[in-house]
Amino acid sequence: MSLITGRSSVSANKTKTPTREELRTWSRYVRDVLLPRVRTGDEATLSPKIPDEAHEFLSVLKKAHIDVETLRYTRVHTALEEIGALGSRWPMTIILKAEGLLSLWEADFGPLRNIRADLFGPGGRLEGVVKLKHWKTTWGSEVASTASLEVTTVVKSKIWGTGWKVEGGNGPFYSFVPGHNGFKVGDWWIKRAAAYRDGIIHGLPYGITADEEGAYAVLMTNDDELETDKENMIKYRSSQLDPGCFKLMKNIESRQLVRVLRSWRLSSKWRPKAGLRYDGLYRVSEYGVKLVTTASEGDEWQYTFTLERHDAQPGFDKALYHPTADQMDDWNDYKRMKHHLEEEVTNVLHRVAEQRTEIRDLVGDQPRDRKESGYFTGGSSDEEKTA
Repeated sequence: MSLITGRSSVSANKTKTPTREELRTWSRYVRDVLLPRVRTGDEATLSPKIPDEAHEFLSVLKKAHIDVETLRYTRVHTALEEIGALGSRWPMTIILKAEGLLSLWEADFGPLRNIRADLFGPGGRLEGVVKLKHWKTTWGSEVASTASLEVTTVVKSKIWGTGWKVEGGNGPFYSFVPGHNGFKVGDWWIKRAAAYRDGIIHGLPYGITADEEGAYAVLMTNDDELETDKENMIKYRSSQLDPGCFKLMKNIESRQLVRVLRSWRLSSKWRPKAGLRYDGLYRVSEYGVKLVTTASEGDEWQYTFTLERHDAQPGFDKALYHPTADQMDDWNDYKRMKHHLEEEVTNVLHRVAEQRTEIRDLVGDQPRDRKESGYFTGGSSDEEKTA
């Protein structure tokens, strides 16, 4: 059981009431290992052990103390729903037992589809991450217009717009520590702001976390990674606009390892399918510099670093298991919430535009010495141009 550790310890004790953590381990094993085998295999190639493991999972659930918070944390109900969705691929006894437990829980707790993780609540993946609107940044300082919030770090680089602020967490200097810094290969976050909150990277809008002593972490996104066929070697591309690239050079001489994270936005076959994932420690072995011409920036120096994976840590395959099925649950919930919020904001802006049109119709066109806001024309306001 390479992905899910701890499942065998639950099986070993037939009378023990399983803990939430053990139930979560079982749920991940069923959803990330067992069910994919059932979906992709045929009856001739499926191992007879698979139905036995499903029966064992159901036996563990019968001994468990189940309440709403346990379901919310472990997602065992989702595992049972996904077992039932495969229908005839399972023995009828498994389907009946799964449906029986789901019916029992629905009778006790109501519709199970309403049991979702509280992403922004205590212990949630986005706890302490607050969205800001109408904020302005200059290098080295941040000012937000959101009332009653003490601004720490805004995790985005814009002049006017929206961004994210982090409340609490490990503090702005926690990331300037070498090594794993308490993190495990495969650790995963929904957003960069949450990764900053926990202290694996800094909060500035650059890919390299560094100070005068050297670099500590590299977050790769967009076109930062050049494709290679070697999963334990990275060709990392950095712009001269990232001051950390000069600090990353120091790591060649000091041999200090750097934490490497990949974003789902990265153009790479090794990227996670959602969020940000910690892929482990890497050694900076060499770098190169060349002058390139881009449409947006003109001529600029581009730095390419070779990063080699450190041996004394869990293998890269451990990272590739993430995001797990329950992590994808939270990602999809977040995307739905974000889409709903964006729709609400768009509706408000359109109502404001309609009100302005109605006012002009009432009072007539007036002399104007400024341009439109640019919300719907794609233009920019005077305030943005002079900021």
